Amino acid sequence: MNPCLPEEGYVSSPASTPDTSVDEEKFLVNRFIHKTITKQPHNKWYHYQNLPLAIFSVSICQIIFHILSTPALNKFLRFEPSKRYEIWRYVTYMLVHDDWSHLALNVVIQCIFASLLELNQGRLRVLAIYVLGGITGVLGAACIHPDLVVGASAGGYSLLLSNVADLMLNYETITYKLYRAVSIGTLILFDVVYDIVHVCSKREPRVSWQAHFFGGLTGMFLGLVLFRCKKPNKTRKVFFSMGLTFYLIFVISFIVLTVQIGRCTSRTVSTYPLHRNTYLC
Repeated sequence: MNPCLPEEGYVSSPASTPDTSVDEEKFLVNRFIHKTITKQPHNKWYHYQNLPLAIFSVSICQIIFHILSTPALNKFLRFEPSKRYEIWRYVTYMLVHDDWSHLALNVVIQCIFASLLELNQGRLRVLAIYVLGGITGVLGAACIHPDLVVGASAGGYSLLLSNVADLMLNYETITYKLYRAVSIGTLILFDVVYDIVHVCSKREPRVSWQAHFFGGLTGMFLGLVLFRCKKPNKTRKVFFSMGLTFYLIFVISFIVLTVQIGRCTSRTVSTYPLHRNTYLC
C-alpha cells in the first residue's frame, strides 16, 4: 500500500504525513465518524418545516375574522338551508363561530390533528381534506336536518378520521402505530358518546352531529385517495378505488337531495338571528 494514500474508508488526520514514524493507524479517522461529527443537527420539532403551517394559517384567519366580524357579515357567510344555492356558504360558514370558546375548541383540535398529517403527507393534501370535509359535512347536515350551521369542526373531524386512512396506507412504516391507533379510536369513541348524550339531553349549545359524522367520513375516504403510501403494494389501488367510490356516492347523493329539498323548502330561516336555531359545528 502506498503510504501516501489513506486506506479506503479513512481520511488522514492533519498530524499524519508520509514521513511520520509513528503507526499511522493512530492518526487515521474513520470517514463515517468524520461525517457524523461534522453533520448538522436535525431540525427540532418546533422548526417551521415541522409545523402544520397550512392549518395554522387557516386558524389565524378564523381568529382575525372572529375579532373583526359583524352580525351582518356573519349572517352573510353562515350556512343557511334556505340559501343553499349561495355556494360560498358551504366554505365560509367555517369562519363563523358562536363565541370564543367555540372558536378556541375548533382551533386547538384542528391544529393537533393536522400536526402529524402535514409532516407525513404534505400541507396541500391536508388542507384539501380539511376544506372538503367542511363542505361535505355541512352538505350532509343540510340534507338530514336543515338548519343554520356555523363552525369548523366538520373540517376538524375530517382531519381526525383521515388519520385512520394514513394508518391503513402506511401501517408497516409508522413507528408508533399501536399508540396512534388506540389514541384515535379513543377520541372517536369519546366524541360519539358525547354527541349522543348531548343531543339526547337537548342541551345548549346544539351540536350538528351530522356535520361531524359526514366530515369524518370525508376525511377517511379522501385520505385513502389523496394520501401517499410510503411503501406501495397491491392494496394501494384497492384503497384508492374504495375511497373514491364511496366518497362520490354520498356526495352525489347529497347534491341531488339538496336540489330536491331546495325546491320544497320555504325561505324563512334566513330571518332568524345568529343565536336562534343555530347548530354549532
